[in-house]
Order: sequence, then structure tokens, then C-alpha cells
Amino acid sequence: MKEKTRLIIITLLLSLLSGCLNDIDSQNNSEKKLSPDTVSIQTTANQLSPDNYRSVITDGRYELGATASSDSSLSSPGNTFAFEEGLMRLAREVFPTDQYFLQEGQLMNINMLTSWTSRESEENPEGLNPAIPSSQPQPSEEQTSSNESSQIDPEETETTIDENGQTFEMDEEGNLIEQENPVQDKKDQPEVQSTPIYLSQIMEKNIMVETDDGFELAGIVIGLSMNSSYKYSDPEGVVYEQEISMGEMRERGRAYANIIVGRLRATEQLRSIPIVVGIYRQADEDEIVGGTYISDGISREGNAVSDWTDRNEYRIALPLLQSGVEAEKYAYFDNFSEAVRNFFPNLNGVSGQALYINDNLNTLDIEIVTQFYEITEITALTQHVTDMAQRYLPEHIDIEIKISSDVGLESFLARRAGQTAFQSYIFRQ
Repeated sequence: MKEKTRLIIITLLLSLLSGCLNDIDSQNNSEKKLSPDTVSIQTTANQLSPDNYRSVITDGRYELGATASSDSSLSSPGNTFAFEEGLMRLAREVFPTDQYFLQEGQLMNINMLTSWTSRESEENPEGLNPAIPSSQPQPSEEQTSSNESSQIDPEETETTIDENGQTFEMDEEGNLIEQENPVQDKKDQPEVQSTPIYLSQIMEKNIMVETDDGFELAGIVIGLSMNSSYKYSDPEGVVYEQEISMGEMRERGRAYANIIVGRLRATEQLRSIPIVVGIYRQADEDEIVGGTYISDGISREGNAVSDWTDRNEYRIALPLLQSGVEAEKYAYFDNFSEAVRNFFPNLNGVSGQALYINDNLNTLDIEIVTQFYEITEITALTQHVTDMAQRYLPEHIDIEIKISSDVGLESFLARRAGQTAFQSYIFRQ
């Protein structure tokens, strides 16, 4: 009797488990049935926004890419955000988010990235940044001639020592001869290196597509962060800054793109995978806002990137410090800021940054810093900010507004392009 009861219980458990497995198989996380010797691959169920790709999950974990831990760093938090945000915009233009999935770059490892973003040398032949010249230039004949002509015949001078022990020379007529700083032989002077580091960082994203057999690589998106200036110092410690022109930045970036694509194409599985490359102009470290992408292209096959497009994008820090005709373009922010500051006097500041694409406002991010923390005060401020944002800020663009204090984020407002109302959230603590 006990054995019969046990069999009944086991049968019921197996039936219940079978039903659970059927439910799991029908869920929207797109998990695939795989053989025991393969990994389990699935995707996140919630996209959150049409701008987002659903993420690929491997064995229940999110796989990080090498670019997330690369030694090569960007010059500011603004660049860190703008570099990746802009790259995802480029990806969406080629790979729609409702048809493809995203995985962090898995093709370039940390050693490759470190090597490629370093200078070319005997120890690092794959470095993309130019090698430091080993030879030093000799003085030209004109320079040598000039130095020789400035010398004075010692027989025509007289050396005198004053009461302080300092020496000076006088000519035959008793006139003081001005002393020039001694010129060191250029053969003995270390060369002041002004060979720029052009490429500062590489970012990789993998675009995946779902097939009957699971998920496979459908595209590669690569961002190349280019320095807009280069600082170097001479042996005396004097710091120089060399600006890198937009034209040189594009030329170098496109050359680097072809080299990187060629290296990736050496792998047989990547011979026909579309590769999108964006060239990012990194803002200087003392700039408040980040940089923008200046060019992008695609390699559908072969070792070269074709169909290059020059992009017209720029970021503006608000409010503008100068006035004039150009400042009138951003009057919407000044009106909003004044309305907020007049209503709540205990504010430390209202600042923002705007992204313009083809001279049209695309996104607006605003931060308001307050000195008070009570929930009722934060609630009233958030309500007023919402009212003023609807009154003064442009429509049909993405807007995010953060209200923070010295203890952290207090509330958040957002309105996506195409929406008419702001969504807000007040943090409890």
C-alpha cells in the first residue's frame, strides 16, 4: 500500500513538473532548448524603451565586454557617457531594436585593446598610434649661419667684474654688450616630442539575431575615440598643447577603422559580418560636456569601411556665459531656469547640456541642485519644475531633469520625444 501511494505521489509530481516546464518554455524570454554540452542563451523580457535593445544573457549571467575594463580611459565623465550613447544611436540606424539583440563586445580582449591604443613600436608592432621618432633633426644651415653671425670677436671685447662679482663685457668704446642665453648644441638636446596620441579608446558592441538554432552574431559596432588635442612636455617640464584638426581626426580615424576591420576579417567567421564604425571626437578634459561623433561608415564585407558619412553634431553647456545673437537660440533654457530659481530661492544652481544634430535640438539634460531635503519641499519643487518644463522647454525632444542635493538624487522627471506629459518620481530616501 505504501509503495502504491509513493508511485502515485511521484506521478503527480512529474505531472506538475511537466506543466511547469511547459509554462517556462512559453515565456517571452526566448530561452532556447540546448544540448547538455552547450550553454543556455536567452534574452531579457522587458525592453523598457523602443530605443533599447533587449540584452542577451548567457547561462543566466550578463557577459561584460573587454572595453568595460580597458586601461584606456576617456578624459571626463561627459565623454564616457557621450561615447557610448552616441555609438548606440549609430547602431540603431543600421540594426533596428525590434529585430536585433545586444551583447557586449566579445571579439576584442583587453590585451588587444591595450596594444591597439598604444604607440607602434618594436615591442608593440600592432599599436595604432604613431611611433615616437627615433632620429633627431639637425639644425639647418640657416640656423647655423645665424648663430655664427651673432658671435662677437673676443679680441674686440673687455671683461669686467662688478662689486657683486658678476661679469659683463664691454666693447672698445666702453658700451655694454648684452649677453644672450647660451645656446645648447642641438645634438645634445633631447627632442621635444610632439607626435600626438590620436586614438584614446575603442568600444565594441555585438548585435545578435535570433534564429531557429539560437542566437548568432549579426553585426559589430565599433567606436573609435579620437583626441581633439595632445599635451606634451619638453625636458625642462614646459607643457605644450597641440590641437588636432577635424580633418586630421577624420583621416586618421578612417585609416584606423580600415586596419581594425582588416584584423577582424582575418577570422573566417567574421568575413561577411557587417561592421559599423563611428569616429568620436573626445572633448577636452576641462570641457563640461562630452564630445560627439564626427563620421561613421560601414563595412559589409572586405577589409575596408565604405559609405562614410560626416556627421553634424555638437553639445552645448547651459547656461551660456556670453550673450548675443547665438545666446538667443537657447533662451528656452534661460526662461525655464529663471522661473525655477525665482520660485525656490534655496537652489544652488540650474545647469544643463543640449545635443544638437544637424542644427536641430535632439536631447536636453538638466540638473537642479537644492539645499533642502524635506519630502514636502522636494514634492513642491518637482511639481513646479514640471509646470515650468511644460511651459518653456521645447517639444518633440527627449528631456531628462534631475533634482539632487548633497545627499544624492531627490527626484527625477523625463519626457520622451512624441510624448506630451512628463513622468516623475520622488525618491523616498
